[in-house]
Amino acid sequence: MDLKSIFGVDFTGSVLRRYTCILLILSCHKIPRSLATELKYNVQENEDEGVFIGNIANDINLAKDVECDLLAYKFMKEMEYVMLKSESGELYTTKQMIDRETLCPIEVRGSPCSQEVNVIIRCANQYLQMVKVKIIILDVNDNAPHFEEEMMELSIPENAAVGTSYAIDYFATDNDTGENSIQQYYLDSSQNVFGLKDGDTPSIVVLQSLDREIKNMYEIKIIAMDGGTPPLTGTATLLINVQDINDNCPVFNTSEFVFQIPENMSADSVVTQLHAVDADLGLNAEITYSYGTRVQDISKKLFNLDSATGRITFSGNQSPATQPEHKLTVLANGPGCAPAIVQITVVIIHNMKYDPKLEISYIANQVDGVIFLKETAPVNTPIALLEVNDPDHYLKGKLYIIGNVPFYLKPYERAGKKHLVVTSQHLDYELENQYEITIKAEDPHNVHELTILVQITDENDNTPQFHQSPFEISVEENNEPGALLLKIFATDADSSQNGKVAYHLGPDAPTIFSIEQFTGILTVSTTLDREREKLYTFTISAIDHGTPPRRKSTIVIIHVLDQNDNVPSFLTNDYTFFIPENFPSHGEIGVINVTDLDAGLNGHIIVSILNGSSDFLMDNARGTLRCNSSVDRERNTMHVFWVEAVDGGQPSLSATAKITVFVLDINDNPPIVLLPQSNASWLLVPPNTPQGASVAEIYAVDYDTGINAVMTFNIVGRNGPAPHIFGINTATGNITLQEKLLHKDYGLYQLLVKVSDLGQPQPLHSMIMVNLFVNETVSNKSYLEALLHSQTVFTEEKQTEPNPCPLLQTLDFPCSPPVIPIAVAMIVVSVIFLTIALYMLLSIRKKTKRKELYKDAQIPLKINLDYYTKDWNDAQL
Repeated sequence: MDLKSIFGVDFTGSVLRRYTCILLILSCHKIPRSLATELKYNVQENEDEGVFIGNIANDINLAKDVECDLLAYKFMKEMEYVMLKSESGELYTTKQMIDRETLCPIEVRGSPCSQEVNVIIRCANQYLQMVKVKIIILDVNDNAPHFEEEMMELSIPENAAVGTSYAIDYFATDNDTGENSIQQYYLDSSQNVFGLKDGDTPSIVVLQSLDREIKNMYEIKIIAMDGGTPPLTGTATLLINVQDINDNCPVFNTSEFVFQIPENMSADSVVTQLHAVDADLGLNAEITYSYGTRVQDISKKLFNLDSATGRITFSGNQSPATQPEHKLTVLANGPGCAPAIVQITVVIIHNMKYDPKLEISYIANQVDGVIFLKETAPVNTPIALLEVNDPDHYLKGKLYIIGNVPFYLKPYERAGKKHLVVTSQHLDYELENQYEITIKAEDPHNVHELTILVQITDENDNTPQFHQSPFEISVEENNEPGALLLKIFATDADSSQNGKVAYHLGPDAPTIFSIEQFTGILTVSTTLDREREKLYTFTISAIDHGTPPRRKSTIVIIHVLDQNDNVPSFLTNDYTFFIPENFPSHGEIGVINVTDLDAGLNGHIIVSILNGSSDFLMDNARGTLRCNSSVDRERNTMHVFWVEAVDGGQPSLSATAKITVFVLDINDNPPIVLLPQSNASWLLVPPNTPQGASVAEIYAVDYDTGINAVMTFNIVGRNGPAPHIFGINTATGNITLQEKLLHKDYGLYQLLVKVSDLGQPQPLHSMIMVNLFVNETVSNKSYLEALLHSQTVFTEEKQTEPNPCPLLQTLDFPCSPPVIPIAVAMIVVSVIFLTIALYMLLSIRKKTKRKELYKDAQIPLKINLDYYTKDWNDAQL
């Protein structure tokens, strides 16, 4: 924003002119100097856009004589990260995020970070006041400590005392300030050997004794942590090198040596090379060698000792008077140490005129003096020819091989100068693949030895061997496809390619299994289902890479373990059973077939009745439904309930099925005579009743069904003036007049009627007395009553089996004897199926309506006459 837009004046021209204009304007506006002020506001870095910083209008004090309705606030220089509302004077953050570390240089970061800007306040385009706004940017913990070098090194001598501190000049930096800057350092992975003393100058403290020969370097993490919330850290690696000190002395690996040399040994030939060891490094490990003070001068002249290398050589300065044995005491000297001492005995062997010689000629393949022999070589295989050259015959005794090696010497000729070196037993590369054959011979002055090196070469003579056989595992069904089952492992004692084993599935292996060729990892590609297959048995072969290859097979047995993943299953969801109403208590009604494909407890099923029916119970031991109480068809023709099958799994699974038990009728109800109402009831028969007329009828019911409810009526006893003048229809129970009544036939007739059903196996019956009084009228009731109560003597009639023919004839069935059983059977079957078909209707009708059903099943008799009861007051005349 330029000055012209603020003051409304063109300030072009010289500097003096500009300054003069500003003074004039300020004086014209009468702005007191005391009104120029400075405001300070705090804002955190990294704030989002629109965060309130402060309100200039509320925080300044304009002169009391300044009156303005519309003030305007403007920056003299725009700021990217602060926005000023011109109407209200409010300051807010912008979308340009404030970064304290960017705005404030490092060299002044110790002081508060602030940015200053001038704000012009105007009223109606007239300048009122200029305010200096200072925005102090507060630090947040947005920078983690950082080490300039990720790898630092520190050297500490191994004899450093516990508690000694070593300053480190490696510091971390943190661009944040105050509490957000670095507050502490600490170590990680120091193994409690070192600690860190935090302060102005961090230092490493030795906590345990050091030994470079045990461990010469430690790698430790040094961590710088700031004080922010949450704290941030920076990490660097500190390598601590343990410096060597002279805390070890030279040592020999043995304290005594014995050497034999020939008297004609060449000058400067090496007798031995001594080697002492000092575990220190550098100058601390330097060793010098010297003879002890007791070594004779002649021995020192004869055997030269190199003080730097420890090599002893033969000078050759000997005479016939030189003694054959020399004792040499050699000292290994180290800086600041007592010397290590070794005793060396050198024996000079007198030369013979012609030394015996052992010479070897190779038969088997050899390279650079090493014989290569196959492990499959048969016994007595010659590998070399040994020739003895001893012209002076100094050698005594026979040649022999030292040690226990599978070789022996076999004479090649009678003179005994040549011998074959042959194998004495079968060789095995896997037991021993290299032999050193030492052939020895002795003369009076010397020992002669010859060494033959034999390298056994591997042949593919070993078959791969499994570490167990068979491999047997158990795996639960419902596994994830591709699951690892087990790792097959076989070894081959051969070497190289001969011992490299590959694994292959046998031809009997199901395709769902696969094996990794070189690792032997057996996997299954699909989910196993125990109910489909609970056992897998197949072969796996291990084959080596020899020529020809050798194979070994083993059996893999996989047991698929059960999970409770199958719901119990009924053979049908709706069972129907028929039982007679006299079914015994706890009798078996039928089998409830339920299966569960799972095994063990998962397949163990308990069946129970759900809706609390106490008339039935489940026999889970036999899987049958039993009757728990007596049943009565006349009370309940059908029972419907539900059963539940629950397995023993965790959690358990269940299934339900509907059970319907129909109660079949048996002949357990005799006919019940409804009319006449009693044996004392009577009917008046007028004398003018025509022959063949119905004079009375018997009305009876039987609460059974089917053939058990079919009734027949028979007169089994008669009493009266002319007993046979009345007859009865056996099917309907209608009593008719058989003959014309005469005057002599007047009087009381008593007919004993047997009402019998056709039930099987035993029909049931009821007896009723039918009293018929033939007369014009009843003039003497007392007389009639006396007759009814007097002892009655009946004329017995011949008893016959109930005859169903009248009823069958009413149904248009022929009544010939062969047809009767068939008809009866058809009626029974029809009634049974009729009962089943009417099940729904019967089950919803009330018990009172069942009486109507019984009435519908009764014989439909037309009651034309009224019986007179023994209660004369109610009798109808």
